[in-house]
Amino acid sequence: MSENPDPAPAAEQPHVRTVLRLAAAMQKAAIVGGVAVSVVALVLSVLLRGVPGLIGSLLGVVIGLALGFIGTAVMKGTARATPGGVMVGAMASFAGKFVILLVFLLVFRGTTLFDNQTFAFSLLGVTVGWIAGEVVGFVRAKAPSVDV
Repeated sequence: MSENPDPAPAAEQPHVRTVLRLAAAMQKAAIVGGVAVSVVALVLSVLLRGVPGLIGSLLGVVIGLALGFIGTAVMKGTARATPGGVMVGAMASFAGKFVILLVFLLVFRGTTLFDNQTFAFSLLGVTVGWIAGEVVGFVRAKAPSVDV
């Protein structure tokens, strides 16, 4: 019985390179937007609410940035799937991000460990800044998003 050599790996589908380039561009712009909002949130929180505000804001910033990184990581991870699979992964991570944000806001709603308002506004502000950065990165990448 002769052994068949492993077949040559299939060439990557044309969308893979585009998705990876988009993910990198979106993450780069999102980091700028997220960090900019984070700095503003931290400064305003400490000025307006003192140390409890700083703690709440710091926690909100960390959670917001972590969720943002997870979103672009999912996009990179699904790049080799079909284009529909990439879209499903992106939309699921986007929806999941908001569900997790809601959970954090509800869990820490009544805490006295830190200032709730600075936590909530920082978390939401960083998330909005991150998403705005992703949009800017997507637009600036000028990658074709529809193959006709």
